[in-house]
Amino acid sequence: MRPKVSVIIPTYRRESLLGRAIESVLNQTFDEFEIVVIDGARSEATRELVASFNDGRIRYIPQNGRGIANARNLGVLKSRGEFIAFLDDDDRWREDKLERQLELFKGLPNNYGLIYTAFTYYYLERRKILGIKHPKAAGNVYRYLLKDNITGTSTILVKRECFKKVGIFRESFPTCEDWDMWLRMSRVCCFGAIDEPLVDYSIHSGQFSFAKYLAGRYRMIEEHGDIKHNPEVLSYHLLQIGLLKLFGGDKSGARDVLNAFRLDPTMRGNLMEVISSAFDVRTKIYILKFLGRL
Repeated sequence: MRPKVSVIIPTYRRESLLGRAIESVLNQTFDEFEIVVIDGARSEATRELVASFNDGRIRYIPQNGRGIANARNLGVLKSRGEFIAFLDDDDRWREDKLERQLELFKGLPNNYGLIYTAFTYYYLERRKILGIKHPKAAGNVYRYLLKDNITGTSTILVKRECFKKVGIFRESFPTCEDWDMWLRMSRVCCFGAIDEPLVDYSIHSGQFSFAKYLAGRYRMIEEHGDIKHNPEVLSYHLLQIGLLKLFGGDKSGARDVLNAFRLDPTMRGNLMEVISSAFDVRTKIYILKFLGRL
């Protein structure tokens, strides 16, 4: 029988965390799903962990270590569900996540293709919640995604048909490949949102590369004309990038800030948006990571 939902979990040598992620899916109140584990390390330990659950709904697929975007793409192509959900191997779901999202889909028009939720930032080392990221918008969210990635990939449930319209993740992105995907998808469908944290997004050491993140941000600018050729939107990106660089001790950030003001001298709300984003829990966590305090 074809599963209603395919849950794609990319992994790379994180057996203890992967087990926690899989259990959070198996504990769902909705159970018409398959779990597709994509193992980038082709690890025997990971294979054995998956087999230890002894559950026919879990499939193990080895990957040739070609990165997270390739792993997600492989999962999309190999999966069979009408809906697709993504779960990173270090994150976990609340037990009613899928049920809540599928119920919301029933009451939405057909042009809604994706539902995302609020999520907590969970600090693994100290086992504490650092804050909650709430949905910023619903419906036509394109203009919001032009400036920020308002989603969290482990929160998303999306109709398979949406991938047929926009394609799969672009593997050439060093980071931000998920942001790129949701921005492209927001051009063809509306997004629903649940303003309750149904996912724990894990924060832990060795997780984040500032240089790769910046490369992904610059790639977003280059690939999307509505960012690159819109002075207000481009100014927002450069201002945010510049300030993050300066917080991280990179003096070249001053050049990005200067270019931001050159593009949009009045800032038309950009400055207040960037300043307000500094109080967002995600920005605070990024800054702490850049400073080596998380």
